[in-house]
Amino acid sequence: MKFTGTILFVSAAFLASLVSADPIISITAPLANTRLKAGSEVIIAWVNPSVPTISQIVLAKGKSNALQPLRVIATNVETAGGKYVWKIPVEIDNADDYAFELGTSPDLAFAGPFTIEGGTGGNPAGTSADATPNAVPAASPASPASPAGGNAAAPAAAPASPAGGSSPTAASPASSGTSAHNANSSHAASAGIKQTAGQSVIAAGVVAAIASQFF
Repeated sequence: MKFTGTILFVSAAFLASLVSADPIISITAPLANTRLKAGSEVIIAWVNPSVPTISQIVLAKGKSNALQPLRVIATNVETAGGKYVWKIPVEIDNADDYAFELGTSPDLAFAGPFTIEGGTGGNPAGTSADATPNAVPAASPASPASPAGGNAAAPAAAPASPAGGSSPTAASPASSGTSAHNANSSHAASAGIKQTAGQSVIAAGVVAAIASQFF
């Protein structure tokens, strides 16, 4: 019984310390039930800071005992300035249960609830619309690279085709000349064979000379 009583005493003392703990700042704006307009700027102001820096400022929504964070709007805000200015996104949903959470548990301060009206809805965090334009300039510089790659491949392939095509062209007149001499006489055929051999040697030399320029 004494052990159980000690645990209950310690737990009660711990809960009392949490309830009586002073907030890191005293909020002066926005006050509860303030009406704010989407697209305008809201000043979050405070006095009597007990910390040099507010770790984060979060836009939250819901009942005071069950706030749901929507977006971190600032981090590492110096308390010496006494205020932070935030522009409310136009795309925010209209509601009367918004609040600001300043700091992180257990060092927290709250502002609200307040109303935001005049929003178009569909984007409470206000980040999707801003992310799309930024992605377009980043991708566009890559498109000019593709024509450059195509142009470089064309000159490399063009010189190779004449070298491969010169051999059939040189051999074609030789074979036709041989057929003509064979039709006239055997003596003419013999001369044509000699002539063909000479042309083949010349053609081979031409092909070798051209090939040496590429290897």
